[in-house]
Amino acid sequence: MQASGDLYLLRRDGTRHALVFGLSWFALVGSHIAPMARVRARQMKATHYVAGGLRAAAGGCGRIGRRARRDELYAAGQAYAHLYPDGAVASIALLPDGRHWLIAAQDGAVMSRADRLYATRPQAEQALQALREQRPGLRVHDGDQALAALMRNVDPAARLAAVDPPWRRLPWPVRIFALGLVGAALLPQAWRPGGAGPGSASPVEADPRAAWRQAEQDWRRSVAVHGPQALRDVVQSLYGVPLAVHGWTLQRAQCSVGAGAWQCAAHFLRTWPGATHAVLAAAAPAAWQAEFLALDQSVLRWQVPVAGRTLAGQPLAAGAHQAFLGGLQQVAQAFSNVQVGPPVSIGPPAPRDAQGMPLPAPVDAVRLRSRTLSVSGPLRSFGVLALHQAAATWNSLTLRLEPGRAAGLSASVLVAQLQGVLYEAQ
Repeated sequence: MQASGDLYLLRRDGTRHALVFGLSWFALVGSHIAPMARVRARQMKATHYVAGGLRAAAGGCGRIGRRARRDELYAAGQAYAHLYPDGAVASIALLPDGRHWLIAAQDGAVMSRADRLYATRPQAEQALQALREQRPGLRVHDGDQALAALMRNVDPAARLAAVDPPWRRLPWPVRIFALGLVGAALLPQAWRPGGAGPGSASPVEADPRAAWRQAEQDWRRSVAVHGPQALRDVVQSLYGVPLAVHGWTLQRAQCSVGAGAWQCAAHFLRTWPGATHAVLAAAAPAAWQAEFLALDQSVLRWQVPVAGRTLAGQPLAAGAHQAFLGGLQQVAQAFSNVQVGPPVSIGPPAPRDAQGMPLPAPVDAVRLRSRTLSVSGPLRSFGVLALHQAAATWNSLTLRLEPGRAAGLSASVLVAQLQGVLYEAQ
């Protein structure tokens, strides 16, 4: 854990993944949001940036200290926006350094001035109240639970990118001088008979290809992917959520992927004065837990196991994603909204040599990309998604009740929204 200027970095245990809190955010309008975010970040003299969103788009940026740049950096705000993609949401979470993190998002995009760090809880609550006055429909989620969910799983779509490679920040005369020094150092070794002697270079220096191969394997093992069965199982569990139980009415349900399982919660509102929490708890399916929230609010919680898989065991044939996207186009009429984000290059951080310098990637290295995916429509329509050709990480599946909505091919009173990330080979 470390601070970087006005930002806060929190590393996931046992990994080189770090969440970054306190970025500056701005709205983006257009079809090429990543280049626009990069230009804006450069104008703000930031070192790193991210662009994303679902029905709305936003960019975030900040200045990251040199030591912290060795980690894989992820925007905590962007990951939160993908965790709660439906409507206007906000949370306050206590960070390990004692500060309080206020985060708010609208339709999968972080709100401007809503990824802030406060010294005390009352200060954060006051800022939250100001957001509530601006957006009366703002829903507040438990911040500690949200933070725990962000720490359990990496959201590839939230990864921060460098605004400029380090060498591009140097003036041209300095670049030319540095290249001359490198050439002068390498020239004598190039002319030495027989090359360098034993032990003159570290294994990383001697075989950068092997170093990159190991870095790629380690990174792929850190990215969880979910097969078609994972989605089918959680959709089936949502069919078991009661819509009304003895004076209780379902408001919404949400499932997010945690450690080895979907963590699901169905929120109910008491609509009859004689209804009790005990009655709702008795009507819950087996293995589900009922939790009392307030006089008129209760929650049913349950888990759906997810088979453990990673990107390391997922072959990504070039062009395979096109078959999946083509199939998605064929069934798009069964949904009210299907959004596929632009491709974003992903991969491990560059391994470094004995002097701490990043090694160049092999020219024949497999290059991967990710795309955000958002699918909304009737719950029944998710049975037609052909997912066997997709390599994906599912973030959340939400269900909301829209009484009075006319039924149709892409319309229903039970509306679900799936959020995730697709992976593809370039």
